[in-house]
Amino acid sequence: MARLAVGDRLLDVGCALQPNLYLRGTSVAGLDLREMEVRPPYTEHVVADVYALDQIMPSRLFDTILMGEFIEHVERPFDLLRMLRGHLSPGGRLVLSTPNVLSFPMVMAEYLCLRRFYYTEEHTFTLSPRWVWRLLERSGYGVLETRGCGLCVGSGGWLPAPISLSLLVIYAAAPVQGA
Repeated sequence: MARLAVGDRLLDVGCALQPNLYLRGTSVAGLDLREMEVRPPYTEHVVADVYALDQIMPSRLFDTILMGEFIEHVERPFDLLRMLRGHLSPGGRLVLSTPNVLSFPMVMAEYLCLRRFYYTEEHTFTLSPRWVWRLLERSGYGVLETRGCGLCVGSGGWLPAPISLSLLVIYAAAPVQGA
């Protein structure tokens, strides 16, 4: 995700449990409902609901807003994406990742109707890549790039896989003028 970020002013939404140590910028703000120790690359951390961004940072613009495995946790993703668009500077972008409902482990969990795997209270829904594209496009973004992370083989190892089968998928999108 850090490789897809542009500019020096970054906002990382939902970062407290897994801060992104690869981010680079002069101003890297974290935003989460949970507390987080502010350590590099982060320059600040705000404890708040992301839907309050207009109130807590009313005129603040960012070159990149990141949401790593966050969108599947919200009940109103269209509202969130449209609101975030107003906090992107000209030429800015949104970078998000989310689990892919078509990945092998998730397909197996769906096929077997398992509630033990890939079915947590915190998740509101799961999406396939084409439905993330639709979500972004209907929220006023143009999709710039989509990358699959591959298949997780345990102990942090990953095998290459096409986007459609990757467990996690990363999307970079930019606001469309006039949307």
